[in-house]
Amino acid sequence: MTDLSQVNPQKDPEMVPRALVRAVCGLLLAVLILVTYASITDRPKVAVAPIGETVVSRPMTIDAQNSGAVRVFGTDGAVIADLNAEQGGFISSIARTVKRQRTLTNVALDGPVILTSDTLGRLRITDPSSGWSADLMMFGADNWGAFAMLLEE
Repeated sequence: MTDLSQVNPQKDPEMVPRALVRAVCGLLLAVLILVTYASITDRPKVAVAPIGETVVSRPMTIDAQNSGAVRVFGTDGAVIADLNAEQGGFISSIARTVKRQRTLTNVALDGPVILTSDTLGRLRITDPSSGWSADLMMFGADNWGAFAMLLEE
């Protein structure tokens, strides 16, 4: 039997260079200082999407399937859109996000969301139940167009 205890493999003195560890720690400390400063001084948020005057507002209920298929209803129960998985993929993902936010805030999972268009040409979806909202412009023209179609119906 071979005795492996006498084998002395050559150890690498530094797996991660000490200078790199110090640089990462310095970066983390700098970020912590900046965030603390911004919090303490109540620095205004500068990277917030602008909100114009509301032009069109439409409450709706979104019924999304796991496949991506979506049915969108108005407040009167009329079907606004019945989309298959290819057409409703983004709308379905927003519906899942709304459902998740409602679960986290411990409110009823059903209820309408409000889709609004403003004078700046921006679309926003808002969930009054959980307080969640999203500016749909940041998701690209195709995804923005999927919701713009719901305002035109």
